Amino acid sequence: MKNHDMRQQLVQMGNGAHALAIQMLGNADDATDAVQDVFVKVLKQPDAYDASSGPLTPWFLRVVRNHCIDLIRRRRPADADVAELSDPRLGPEGLLENTQFDQALQQALAKLSTLQREIIVLRDYMDLSYAEIAITLEIAPGTVMSRLHRARLALREELVSHG
Repeated sequence: MKNHDMRQQLVQMGNGAHALAIQMLGNADDATDAVQDVFVKVLKQPDAYDASSGPLTPWFLRVVRNHCIDLIRRRRPADADVAELSDPRLGPEGLLENTQFDQALQQALAKLSTLQREIIVLRDYMDLSYAEIAITLEIAPGTVMSRLHRARLALREELVSHG
């Protein structure tokens, strides 16, 4: 894959990678730094990606995820609130209408484990297939389905109990 083509695809994945990093690290600033670090690392070593091993998106998200795990291991997890995952393309009216639900969703997501948050973000926010999630998280596709089901139940329980 040419470096220019890879750069374009990585830029398109930027928001999704950032959302994943936010959910794992707990704040937008750390997430921005982490994704930027991974962009630089990947673009300096474009041959690290082997197209025969699968699509670029799950590979890149796995690199982002692993980098976030490394950062978490290096520091004590902060008790920061989950950063907002609102779509920046929504107009003021759309943001206003979604504010209460977004706040409830953020609070509920913050109460889930990191593993539960990341699988929900990968499937429901980034719309990855089960196969792509399995590649990203390095787990079996059947495990993706069961973990996602449990994570959604936990999220639902948090929303119902505080809604």
